[in-house]
Amino acid sequence: MHRGHRYGVEMKFSEAPKVTRSMRVALDDLGLDHLWIIYPGTKSYPVHKKITVWPLQDIADLSGQIS
Repeated sequence: MHRGHRYGVEMKFSEAPKVTRSMRVALDDLGLDHLWIIYPGTKSYPVHKKITVWPLQDIADLSGQIS
C-alpha cells in the first residue's frame, strides 16, 4: 500500500503476457488500484484499464508510475 492505494506486481517469462483470471481475481479480491506485469520484453503497454505490462529492464522507473 502506498498513500492509501493498493498495487500489485506479477512476474512473467512470456514475451507477450496476457491478462489471466488470477489477475482479475487479485484486482477484485485484494482491491488493487493497479497491477503491473513485469516481463522480459522492451515495451510497456496497457492490457486492461488497471493492468500494465512493464519491461524488467525498466523496473527502476516503475516507482514513477505510482501516485
